[in-house]
Amino acid sequence: MKANKLMTFLLALCCTVGFTSCINNDEPKDKVETMDVQVSAYTCFSGVFMSHEVIEGMSVKAGSNPNYDFMGLSSIEGFTYERGYEYKLKIQRTTLGNPPADGGSYTYKLIKILSKQKAEGTRAEVTLYVSSEIGKFKYGALTQDTPSPGMKIREHEKDDWTVGPFNRISGFDYERGFNYVLSVEKIVLPESSPFYYYQPIQYVLLKVISKEKALS
Repeated sequence: MKANKLMTFLLALCCTVGFTSCINNDEPKDKVETMDVQVSAYTCFSGVFMSHEVIEGMSVKAGSNPNYDFMGLSSIEGFTYERGYEYKLKIQRTTLGNPPADGGSYTYKLIKILSKQKAEGTRAEVTLYVSSEIGKFKYGALTQDTPSPGMKIREHEKDDWTVGPFNRISGFDYERGFNYVLSVEKIVLPESSPFYYYQPIQYVLLKVISKEKALS
């Protein structure tokens, strides 16, 4: 009797292991490939998944794709994007077999920077004022129905406020409820571009001159 029970247990165990192996073999596998990408000096905008917010990011042409597409500023592991520079990179792209429901289908990792070239244009240190008040950012079809919340900035105290994404200034972490005066590098790229989305003006933080909490 004990021998029969042992045999039954072993058969059940074998079936379970075999069934699990079949399931694992049927699971989608990640696909890893190496490719060259070009990164533009011009940034572009994109919406955020399940949000009305718009963010600024890189314009990237990958592999044989003839078009430049949006990619987040920190999407390539190991690569730090500097505004106003054009790059050629060799990267590893992984196509996820089971991508997360709230994420993309790809991950990227830098292998090598093939070239880095300063784009044509002018560069100057300017003062930039940032308001404690949130503005409404409107940009084409991305914000046609609902404007995106954004950061209000201006270069002179008498100027009208303009509104851009909260990551509009490279290296600057905006905290709501505070007025800022910043020293930034203003990069003005030529106003001619093959990209549908382009930003000829780029800002890079040099120093926070002041940060004052707004009066409630």
